[in-house]
Amino acid sequence: MTAYSELMDKIKEIDLIEQINGLLGWDQEVMMPPKAASLRAEQMAWLSSSGHSKMTDSRIGDLLITLENDQKLNEIERGNVRLIRNSYDKAIKLPTDFIIEISKHRSKAMVTWTEARSKDDFSIFRDDLKKMIDLVRLEADYLGYEELRYDALLDNYESGLTVSRLDPLFKNLRENVAPLIKMVIKNGIRPNMDWVDKNNWKIPGQESLSQKVSESIGFDFAAGRRDASTHPFCGGPNPDDVRWTTRYSDTDPFGSLYGSMHETGHGLYEQGRPRELDFQPAGKANGLGIHESQSRLWENQVGRSEAFCEWSLPLWKKYFPDNMKGVSAKDLWRSVNLIEPSLIRVEADEATYNLHIMIRYEIEKMLISGDIEVDDLPKVWNEMYDEFLGISAPNNALGVLQDVHWSMGAFGYFPTYTLGNLYSAQLLNAARKELGDIEAQIRNGNFSPLLNWMRDKVHSRGSILEPALLIEEATGSLPSSDEFVDYLREKINDLYDL
Repeated sequence: MTAYSELMDKIKEIDLIEQINGLLGWDQEVMMPPKAASLRAEQMAWLSSSGHSKMTDSRIGDLLITLENDQKLNEIERGNVRLIRNSYDKAIKLPTDFIIEISKHRSKAMVTWTEARSKDDFSIFRDDLKKMIDLVRLEADYLGYEELRYDALLDNYESGLTVSRLDPLFKNLRENVAPLIKMVIKNGIRPNMDWVDKNNWKIPGQESLSQKVSESIGFDFAAGRRDASTHPFCGGPNPDDVRWTTRYSDTDPFGSLYGSMHETGHGLYEQGRPRELDFQPAGKANGLGIHESQSRLWENQVGRSEAFCEWSLPLWKKYFPDNMKGVSAKDLWRSVNLIEPSLIRVEADEATYNLHIMIRYEIEKMLISGDIEVDDLPKVWNEMYDEFLGISAPNNALGVLQDVHWSMGAFGYFPTYTLGNLYSAQLLNAARKELGDIEAQIRNGNFSPLLNWMRDKVHSRGSILEPALLIEEATGSLPSSDEFVDYLREKINDLYDL
């Protein structure tokens, strides 16, 4: 057996453990009975500990040294070695006892967050959140960092991501996007939302619409499934088993549809991963920024386009015949693109969405550095929403309790949503140059050309290259915010005649 074969056999065992852990996590959020929470925490902690023990095997370190000096490795093999080295170096810095503790606490905190959110009672989640913050601070200290503790957490979700890279990016977006939002508000033109607000939107109709749209875009339900959960997400261990969720409200049909399109985008990426690289790091999705580019592409740049509204209007009329009387495709397009400061991130429009991310980013920086503590969160949250968006949450369920991420210990995750917005605009711009009139294809319900382009340029490339290099390979230039700003400016001008 070669050194490379031996290494990949070891990594396959670790990957199988992670797949099983992922399925237990999906079950915990979708189907698990509440009384099983303690048992589930034990199960997932054992799996995490077992995977960590295998990942820190000194034999993996020896094999990596051998392979890093092997000049005969091909592109995929080099990608695997690079990714395993990164995982190994991080794993050996984290004690097994710590891995067990944070895994158990993650399961517990997700349960108390769900209860706190449903009861609008921050105190239910307060102690578990405080412990989670302490744990992720410790994790950052274990991993190490050059400048800021928060940098170590950012790197967990996008390789090489740092505060010094993000601060100018967010500053540039605020300077270019905030004036557009102010112009829209000053303009005072608002689409007629009566047809949305004054109707009851039955859940079965929303389920049918979400299912049909997801199928039409290209999600394979023979290799996946749709469910409901408190917070929409996409998971699943393998391209043959991809699971996504959405949530429903009988007063808002857009939340479920665009939540479904967002998670379908994630699911399409997972189903499009290279099958010859199953169980290999190079075959996995390429960081959360790239992953978010796929979800935001289908949710917003396709789903909120006028062409998509023209195609989907007959479906709206089929599943909601009474509600859609007299509603045109242009009415639908203007309504789904309402630009207005709002409280809920996952329901925010494209223009204000990144401001929601900036708020969480600024709060996380302060939390991880110790500049604020858990009891400061509700107050700081509302102050920042007032500063950035001019609104304040009437309760914590619509405020600091709205996202699942902190219960999972996913500090450093939120900025990847903004990266996804930027990447998606850049990828779509490149695809348009090769595919021609994408809008006409969408208007006719022909989503295959765009999906196949993404499969070729993004999905099939896995994590062979680092994220920035993948974007450069697919588009011809390194990541930039220019295409997103141009796209948003043109769209807002069309919508509001600015």
